[in-house]
Amino acid sequence: MKNTKIFDPSAIMRASKPILYLYFIFVGIGLVFIYSVSRYAGEPIGLAPQALFIKQAVFALVSIACMLFFTLLDYRITKKYVKFLFFLSLFLLLIVFIPGVGLQIGLARRWIDFGIFSFNPSELAKLTLVIYLAHIFVKKHDYISNFFHGLVPQLLLVSIVVIIAFLQSGFSIGIIILIVMFTMILAGGVSIKHIIGITSVAIPFVVLVLSNEVYRKNRILAYLNPWGDPRGIGYQSIESLRALSKGGLFGVGLGNSTQKISRLPAAHTDFIFSIIVEEVGLFGGGVLIGLFLAFFLYGLGVARRTRNPYGQLLSFGIVTLIVTHALLNIMINMVLLPPTGVSLPFISYGGSSFVVLSIAVGILLNISSHNNENASL
Repeated sequence: MKNTKIFDPSAIMRASKPILYLYFIFVGIGLVFIYSVSRYAGEPIGLAPQALFIKQAVFALVSIACMLFFTLLDYRITKKYVKFLFFLSLFLLLIVFIPGVGLQIGLARRWIDFGIFSFNPSELAKLTLVIYLAHIFVKKHDYISNFFHGLVPQLLLVSIVVIIAFLQSGFSIGIIILIVMFTMILAGGVSIKHIIGITSVAIPFVVLVLSNEVYRKNRILAYLNPWGDPRGIGYQSIESLRALSKGGLFGVGLGNSTQKISRLPAAHTDFIFSIIVEEVGLFGGGVLIGLFLAFFLYGLGVARRTRNPYGQLLSFGIVTLIVTHALLNIMINMVLLPPTGVSLPFISYGGSSFVVLSIAVGILLNISSHNNENASL
C-alpha cells in the first residue's frame, strides 16, 4: 500500500456500477414499503403515522454516507485493524448482558440502548468475522491444511461469537455466521475431510441449541404444522402465507395491503417481503429475488476478477453474508424455514443491519475499484 492512496475520491468512478445501482434500488424499494407499513406498524407503540418512515429515511442517509465513505477508503486498511475490530465486537456483544446497558425486546437481549437509538452489536460482529476470516485464511494459506494450527484457533474464536449470539436468543444470527464461515472455509482452501469433521460437530451443537429452548421448539412446530395452533405458535406463518396468497400474480396495489393492518406481526421488519408480494404480487416478489440474484452474480464477478487474495476472499465473504441474509428472510416469509428474526437487507426497517451491510457494500465496491492492480499490493 506504499504507493496507493488510503482515501481515493476517484474510487467511486472505478467501482462496480451494477452493484452500486443495485444498492440504491434496494434502498429505494425499502423506503417505498416502509412508507406503506409505517402508519400501521407505528400505531401499536404510540408513534405518529409516518414516524417509522422518517426514522428509516434517516437510517438510509446515514447508511448511504457510510457506504460512500468505505467505497473511497482503501479496503486493505481493514487488515491493520482486524484484531481491534474483533475484540471491539466481542466487547460490545458482552456488555449487552449488563443490566441498564443491554436492551431486551421480547425474549431477545441483543441491543445496546443509547436512548435515542439502539444498536445491535451482532450485526457488526458478522462483518468483523468476514474481515477476520478473509485475513487469517490468506495469512495462513501455506499451512491451512494443518487442522490444529491452521484452522482450530479461528474456529474457536468464531465459536465464541456464535455461542454469545445463541445466549442472546439470536439463533438466526448464529446460523448466518456459521453459514458464512463454512462458505469462506470452502473458498479458503480447507480440505474436505476437515470440513466434514467440523460439520459433524456443528450439526449436533445446533440441534442441541434448538432443543434446549421451548420457544425454539415451538417455532419448528409452527413451521411443520402452523394450522395446529393457528392462534398461537402458527399465527405468524399463517398470516404470512395469507399475505402471499392475497397478492396473486400482480398484487393488490401499492399501499393496499390489508395484512399490514394489525394482522401480520413484524410486517415492517422480518416479514416485509410478504407485504411486498401482497402489494406487487408474485411478479414483483420475483423481480426482487432476481435483483438479489443479480447482486450475488455481480459480487462473485468482483471476487473472480480481484487479483489480491485478501480482497478476493473478503469480497466473497461479503456477498455471502448479504445474500444469505436475503435468502433466509425470503424463505422464512414463504414458510420454507421456521420463523426467526432475519431482516431483508436494505429493505427491512432498522438501523444496525442497514448501516453495517451498507459498510460491507462500500468495502465490496472499493475492492472492485482495485481490480486492475497487482496482487502484491
